[in-house]
Amino acid sequence: MSWSKSLIKVPVGPEAARRDESGLDDARCGTLRPVISPMSVHVEGTGAGPITARITTPSGAEARVTTESNYPLDHSHTPWLPPLLTAGMRKGWDITFDGPVDSTALRGASEVQKVFLDWYPKRFREVSISAEPGRVATGATGVGCFFSGGVDSFYSAITQSDRITHLIFVHGFDIGIDDESLAIRALAGARESAAELGKPLIEVKTTIRSAFGNRLPLDWGYDFHGAALAHVGLALSQHLSTVIIPSSNCREELAPWGSHPDLDPLWSSGTVVFEHHELDLQRLGKIRRIGGNRTAMNHLRVCWENPDGAFNCGRCAKCVRTQIGLSVAGAQCTTFPGGIDVRAVRRMNLRSRDRGYLKTALAAMQASGISHAELRQAVNTAIRRSYWTPALFYMRSAGARVGQVIRRSLRR
Repeated sequence: MSWSKSLIKVPVGPEAARRDESGLDDARCGTLRPVISPMSVHVEGTGAGPITARITTPSGAEARVTTESNYPLDHSHTPWLPPLLTAGMRKGWDITFDGPVDSTALRGASEVQKVFLDWYPKRFREVSISAEPGRVATGATGVGCFFSGGVDSFYSAITQSDRITHLIFVHGFDIGIDDESLAIRALAGARESAAELGKPLIEVKTTIRSAFGNRLPLDWGYDFHGAALAHVGLALSQHLSTVIIPSSNCREELAPWGSHPDLDPLWSSGTVVFEHHELDLQRLGKIRRIGGNRTAMNHLRVCWENPDGAFNCGRCAKCVRTQIGLSVAGAQCTTFPGGIDVRAVRRMNLRSRDRGYLKTALAAMQASGISHAELRQAVNTAIRRSYWTPALFYMRSAGARVGQVIRRSLRR
């Protein structure tokens, strides 16, 4: 799971050399540039049980990434294409698979690169993929839906119930791979929810985020989580022909994000099709829809900070905006710790996405005739702080550097 130096030497042929690192610079310079070895991927083992990939980077660092489930998984190389392509583009590493990869997925990977390069031209680089095209016909007909227990996944699970045959819960994404206590509680809630919704639950545990998203310069939200979802969906190809990825944003709020309607379908293979579900409703609309569902209100889990292992902390931006939405919808949810802590709201650390969500939530409160002057003031305080905090940080850093220069000059 951790990156370590490896003695394995990856043979490099002409096809593995990067186009801009081919060994010779242009004629004007005439200087030599090194040939860079690709990132190599070897899938270990076949048959039943977990799937594991041994990945070796151009520098010789090595990682083993494992995904396991209560359902049999696809032991081919295809499930590893989405996360490794994303990591390779972020680092500028070409990729070599030592086994066949689904031909449809390989064609989609070319389109994925165009999307990422359009979004992140300064952070991502075009890479080449060396793999033998292949395809495995599975005959699967199931329709799966990722299910974390949050607003988006409950909405998709409820509104697409007639189509869905399985719900998919993953430990290792929003819940840290080593956080067994929270994982047990979240899994118990997912099992109860799936049973009440009348769907079998596919349970997955993977080290892919801890091995890649946490160790390479990959932002989980903006870069990597969509590729990680695609990895799991492709790994379930023996059971599912369609995998629904609940949307994070409505059409009006779309921006570059790891799971996106322009990106998710491109991860499809010849046997698994990915659908990005619901672009027409904002989050409040989804909350209104699930607010009358007893299962959702008894098991809703939205918190991603989880301080001290809290199921829903009730203090982070995501918890607060969800509670505001529930209040506007007139829904009673049992999974939050009492009312909103206004003092904690003032101290929230907000990202730009959080500011927009909270402003929308406050506007919905006002439109619904809900008067909560203290909460409104606290949210506005947190929003103002979010603009000033980065500036203050840089001012303090600059001041500290100036102070060091002055002290050094006085010692001379």
